[in-house]
Amino acid sequence: MALWGIPGYILAFILNYTFNDFFNWNVYISYFIVSIVITSLNFFIVDQIVFKGDKQKSLKKRMIGYLSIVSSSKIGEWISYSFLIWITTLHYLVVQFIISFVFIFVKYFFLKKIHQ
Repeated sequence: MALWGIPGYILAFILNYTFNDFFNWNVYISYFIVSIVITSLNFFIVDQIVFKGDKQKSLKKRMIGYLSIVSSSKIGEWISYSFLIWITTLHYLVVQFIISFVFIFVKYFFLKKIHQ
């Protein structure tokens, strides 16, 4: 089901760790940049691999639907991530894992509707 996101999330953890621990970037900005990179990668995974048989809608419509769902989700993810970083002492990668795990199922539910 939502396993399609695992490669992107693994890459996201690696990038976020690299940006924060090696380059000392701000945790909020690095997560925002990582989210944009992973969103782009995941579109092609979702469109070409997960829902490969569903091409009833044009690429443009699928892309617009994907971007509207994912951008809404990413706003929620970033707000949730920032809030948890701000109010807890959890390590930023733990927060990223929690947020990613919760939102991956939400996104899959809505993305499935686009490709039906």
